[in-house]
Amino acid sequence: MVERSSKVVAGVFEDAALLRQCRKGDMDAFAPLVKKYQDRLFNSLLRICGNYDDAEELCQETFVKALEGLAAFRSQSGFYTWLFRIGMNLAISRRRRSGRVKFHSLETTDSDGEQLLWSADALADCREIDPQDAAERTDTNGRVMAAMGELDEEFRIVVVLRDIEEMNYEQISQVMNLPVGTVKSRLYRARCILREKLTELVR
Repeated sequence: MVERSSKVVAGVFEDAALLRQCRKGDMDAFAPLVKKYQDRLFNSLLRICGNYDDAEELCQETFVKALEGLAAFRSQSGFYTWLFRIGMNLAISRRRRSGRVKFHSLETTDSDGEQLLWSADALADCREIDPQDAAERTDTNGRVMAAMGELDEEFRIVVVLRDIEEMNYEQISQVMNLPVGTVKSRLYRARCILREKLTELVR
């Protein structure tokens, strides 16, 4: 945990140094930030909008808006959380226009020991399992996606940020511009709804 915290702090300082270079006119300094965060951002956006092409477009648009808005970024939050705020806002707008939502993946616990019903890796790879196992996982995945699709967007996003992106509550509050208490209550409510919808999967 200490090692991870040290890496996070080092990452924040590294981001700040690159942003200073960008503000001085060195736009090449933005490329390492794109490389650092594009996969994580894309994966989260994919789970919000449910469409690869849309997620790719949203990811690119997020970085463009971030670059255009650097002058207004005051570093009150980290670049990472600010970037995700832009991305989530764009995803919400896109989702409201299209009405398309699909979710992937399932798991039972996270690093804090909290009970979950989903995660980025649980259904990622079906190699070296028997056909019956694969069929059961496919069925489970479909049911989880359907349940997630029924969540209101404010619940859906907090689930993605917490249980897939593994943001802490403070980071999520910054991304969503909400008090930490509201983040916790939405996450609790979202998990209760999913648990209710998927009772037979977690018995």
